[in-house]
Amino acid sequence: MTGLRRLTGGLATFPLVILALLFFFDEWDTAAFNVLAPNIQAAFHLSDRNFGLLVIGNLSIVLLAAVPLGYFGDRLPRVWFVASGAIIAGVFSLLTGVAGTLLVLALVRLGNGFGRLVNDPIHSSLLSDYYRPNDRPAIYSVHRNAERAAQVVGPAVAGVMAYVAGWRAAFMVLIVPIAITALISLRLREPVRGGTDDPDSAEAAAKESPVPFGEARRTLFAVPTLRRQFTSFFFIGAGLIPLAFYVPIFLHKVFGVGALGRGIVVSINGTAAFAGVMASGRWTRGWLAKGFGEPIRWAGYSLVGVGVGIAILCALPNLYAVVAMSAVTSFIGGIFTPPFFATQAFVSPARVRSLSFAWSALFLLAGVWVLFIILPVASIADNHGIRIGFAATTPYWVIGGLVLASARKFVADDAAAALDSLAFITRVRQQRATGEHDDVLLHCQGVTVAYDGVRVLFGVDLEVHRGEIVALLGTNGAGKSTLLKAISGLVDPSGGVILLDGKDITHADPLTVSRLGVGQMPGGRGVFPTLTVDEHFQVATWQVEDKAAAEKAVADVLRRFPRLRERHSQLAGNLSGGEQQMLALGMAFITRPQLLLIDELSLGLAPTIVELLLETVREINAQGTTIVLVEQSVNVALTVADRAYFLEKGEVRFSGPTKDLLDRDDVMRSVFLAGATKKPAKAAGRRTPARTRAASNGKAAETPDRALLEAVEVSVSFGGIRAIDDVSIGVYEGEILGLIGPNGAGKTTLFDVLSGFVTPGVGRVMFGGYDVTALAPDVRARMGLGRSFQDARIFSSLTVAENLAYALERHLPVRDHAAAALGLPAVREQEDHIAWSVADLVELMGLGAFRDKFVSELSTGSRRVVDIAMAVAHDPAVLILDEPSSGIAQRETEALAPLLRQIRDETGCAILVIEHDMPLIAAVSDRLAALDQGRLLLTGPPNDVLADPRVVSAYLGTDRATIQRSGETVGARSAR
Repeated sequence: MTGLRRLTGGLATFPLVILALLFFFDEWDTAAFNVLAPNIQAAFHLSDRNFGLLVIGNLSIVLLAAVPLGYFGDRLPRVWFVASGAIIAGVFSLLTGVAGTLLVLALVRLGNGFGRLVNDPIHSSLLSDYYRPNDRPAIYSVHRNAERAAQVVGPAVAGVMAYVAGWRAAFMVLIVPIAITALISLRLREPVRGGTDDPDSAEAAAKESPVPFGEARRTLFAVPTLRRQFTSFFFIGAGLIPLAFYVPIFLHKVFGVGALGRGIVVSINGTAAFAGVMASGRWTRGWLAKGFGEPIRWAGYSLVGVGVGIAILCALPNLYAVVAMSAVTSFIGGIFTPPFFATQAFVSPARVRSLSFAWSALFLLAGVWVLFIILPVASIADNHGIRIGFAATTPYWVIGGLVLASARKFVADDAAAALDSLAFITRVRQQRATGEHDDVLLHCQGVTVAYDGVRVLFGVDLEVHRGEIVALLGTNGAGKSTLLKAISGLVDPSGGVILLDGKDITHADPLTVSRLGVGQMPGGRGVFPTLTVDEHFQVATWQVEDKAAAEKAVADVLRRFPRLRERHSQLAGNLSGGEQQMLALGMAFITRPQLLLIDELSLGLAPTIVELLLETVREINAQGTTIVLVEQSVNVALTVADRAYFLEKGEVRFSGPTKDLLDRDDVMRSVFLAGATKKPAKAAGRRTPARTRAASNGKAAETPDRALLEAVEVSVSFGGIRAIDDVSIGVYEGEILGLIGPNGAGKTTLFDVLSGFVTPGVGRVMFGGYDVTALAPDVRARMGLGRSFQDARIFSSLTVAENLAYALERHLPVRDHAAAALGLPAVREQEDHIAWSVADLVELMGLGAFRDKFVSELSTGSRRVVDIAMAVAHDPAVLILDEPSSGIAQRETEALAPLLRQIRDETGCAILVIEHDMPLIAAVSDRLAALDQGRLLLTGPPNDVLADPRVVSAYLGTDRATIQRSGETVGARSAR
């Protein structure tokens, strides 16, 4: 007993002894059933495959219950699960001996399996909470060796009983010791979950409500070590589950070994496995001293060794050699247990540890059905003999073991993360209990997010105080939107902790987060295009219990945004960009969240609309809502936020008062476009095949007084609403013409008319002196008309380089598929030219870091840069740009004006551009044209147009910060 007390680190030995005894008696029954498999086969006339289906079918139903058991094991007293499971297992073990039909046998074994189910998830979870982390390898060695001891005693007793009194008698001897041990187990105390990891943290966590199933599952799959383990178990299941009954059948069919002999052989294997577990328990301490990842590596290697051992023994011709090899293989398999269970206890968060141990059962089950039954490897033994059938499971052991060993590199970080998260949560709650930091509504600590294994956020720390507005700024692709998605539950973090008002929401689903009072307004995608405005308000009120208050909130929104009242029955997809932003913000206003996440409020909006939305944001904040605002324009952020965080490449580079950003040019520098105009640019078409410019603009060159692209008295109506009304406008060769106007003025519709996506009801479109009104967009493109879209319509399933190459398609002299398939010299030369052109564009636009990434992985701003690069690659005679600065960070926008001028100067193209950033459009344009309500107000020099009272009233407004989104930075909150 003194040695056992030393093994438990001085803690009580009673829990270990009781749980080990229960495990011993339960596994005794299993060992007896396996060794008597040939007898049971004969009694019920079953083939090898059918006997395997009986075992696996029953086991499948049992394993499906493992996850619910683990789920409730994290909520309910686990001691009652232990006692009741033992009694159920004992009763159904007794009934196995009296089963008279195959159906009764299947049901009885099913009941026994349900009783034994508590052994892995519940026992393992209890032991991790009874004993300290450093003692767990030895603890798990003793506990799992109870199973090995049962494999020594059970087969021997079963063989003797079957030899003396028949196989049924072997199942009638366990009920008494099981019942006695189960009653004694009721004296076990229920430990605090995680109490041996961090007592203070565990006590605090114990006061929380249990983790919902969906959140628990997300928590487990966020741990890389566990993901590798679950993957490895998919393969291991196809080898482990058949192993139990294949060994006795192999001995019986190949060597004619009877029940007594099989019992002796299996007992020898159990003894060897027992020795392997004991040795591994000692070795695991040494492995841990070398590093937290060492134990799982050796656990994986032991599984590889089992697979190799099975392949060898299946090839041996001599029974004694088979018995010796089987013992060696069992010893190697025994090495797996202590390091594996100790590692799983280390990396599993305490509050979901039972579910962690249970979840593996599903992957074992999936593996045996997919890889053993469905393939079907199970039929090999019947068709080709048990030797080949047994050996066919070898690859599964090897693959599963190698996958498990590969988890080594994650263990240390995962174990530290589990402890750090628990400690951080406890520290925050203790501080809140004493009144310290009680005003902090949102805590983000070390938040890490990855997409398909590629990290986007690297340990982001963020604090948001109750009632404040915090600006989240950063370079394009810095991870700002991803952080908002992680907070709202739309993206599951792979590391770190997110606390909302002291509650852990790190892995909560979006619905749970929403019910806790978190709302998110996505950037540019905050509405449902196929729902009307009224239907959006119905959606917004579905969680509001006070319907009268909801109706009043809707009325307030319609009062603040009268355009929504006018368009209440229209589909949101038909609204202008500004109206859609009004609707999205209005929905947030209705729900009155305690935390509102706004992603790029000013994206693609006119200054007057931005001014109106900012007033609404301030009003929402004044009513008690805390706001985190992602914004590309520092000038806009300064008007509403006192504090800011600046992200670059997924890390926080700055946190503090927003005004202090003005002195931090190092963090606000341009990333993509800064170098675009610092050296002579390489024209995108420098190495492209011969251009088609001459064909498209030759006519214009002969008549320089005529517009190169022109709309003549154009009118367009949608559903009775006049979107464009008698507009005449033209852009001349080499000119940059800016087009401004409030949202809904008809600017994008005019672009659609010019590029061929909309046919005007009245009027004509002239390009290069030709009437192209009836021509399709692709025909106009071949004539030299290039177009970018407001929402960057590029191919998300292609890489950046592939998109740029595709944009060069207009210039290809060889379009023969047969020549491409044969790799003819002309095609190869053409591909070289394209590759050089793509390289030039990547260098020009600063896209080197994204060259081989899929567009779907890029941020909004990064996609916009790719979109501009594709427009340049097209080498158009006229380039139409729809809000090129939309979604681009402020310093990128400041670098965009000289770049556009350089594109015009280098390529000679005319440019027609829509833009809401006044410093940009004023700096880049030779002329400005202003639209309002579908009519052309005036055309002229930029300064004259921007000073016109009609433009100021309808479009610019009076807020200097919303007008000066880029360029000279205005003072915080003093702009008005």
